[in-house]
Amino acid sequence: MTRAIGSNAIVKFCQEQTWGVTPDPVALGKLTFGMNLRSEGLGLSKNTIQSQMINQYRSVVGLTDGNKAVAGNIVTDLLPEGIEVLFRHLLGKPTVITTGSGPYTHIMKGDPGYLEGLSFEKGFPNINEYILYSGCRINTCTIDIPQEGFAGVTFDFVGKAENTNTSTQITGDSVYGTKDGFNGYQCNVYINNTGSYVAIGKVTKGTITISNNIETDAYVLGSAFRADEALGTRDCKGDFEVFFEDLNIYNLFVNGTSCGIKFVFDNDVESIIFEFPEVKIGGESPKIASAGGVNLPLNFTAKRNIAAATDIIVTFVNSTVSIETAPGE
Repeated sequence: MTRAIGSNAIVKFCQEQTWGVTPDPVALGKLTFGMNLRSEGLGLSKNTIQSQMINQYRSVVGLTDGNKAVAGNIVTDLLPEGIEVLFRHLLGKPTVITTGSGPYTHIMKGDPGYLEGLSFEKGFPNINEYILYSGCRINTCTIDIPQEGFAGVTFDFVGKAENTNTSTQITGDSVYGTKDGFNGYQCNVYINNTGSYVAIGKVTKGTITISNNIETDAYVLGSAFRADEALGTRDCKGDFEVFFEDLNIYNLFVNGTSCGIKFVFDNDVESIIFEFPEVKIGGESPKIASAGGVNLPLNFTAKRNIAAATDIIVTFVNSTVSIETAPGE
């Protein structure tokens, strides 16, 4: 028999109008998005539950199935185009402010609302098998920023149901991003504790994590699948490491001073900015671990800023004319 292979597997998604129901994007005039990825782990898991009854044979008397849990991640490069819709779902239900005539600037803020969900399909065309995951919401997004190499982004999903078929279940030609992802030396970190942002000198690496803390145990009688995926409090956190050259940032940590922080990815044509208007810096004192240079590891936690009316602002500058809204919006 033919074995499925990852090198020609297909991962694509569309936006849902009703949570857990995969629409026909073509009929609704919406796009089907294809994903180039490093790896994916989206799938279904199910426990087998053993009866607690006993018998004279000292053997298991009965077995039954547990709940069906759809969850997993998709890992890709941090791309200037093609992932805007995912970030909109991550941030709730933000209104996207688009300006410009090419390149276009798209600004979205963290929002208390939520979009219905996403349907993902991974297909294995060489064996004609396709697996659909509906009702997917983004629980966590983690952006890893190395000094050398592509910045990576991991989207962790919680989903409702799985369905298999011998042909694709999401209609339409897939639209793929065509641009290279951002790398480490296209990223700069800025801090604002004086009324304007200034670059932090020498940052060696960083991480951004945005979590929606989705409820994962909303199961009800009569069904093995989740009945809901309520979004909890959004957490925006991160960390970065800098050369220890002075006490400026360290004092913000020690004194508990609030400030703004933003990560700017810019390749001179496109850019992505992750801005956290109000954060508290955490970390620890610098340590002398060797005869080499001393670095200062720091972290941050964001809160809602009253003036900005949000905890996070994401800005894309690219050639995308507009970011697609969900069906029914």
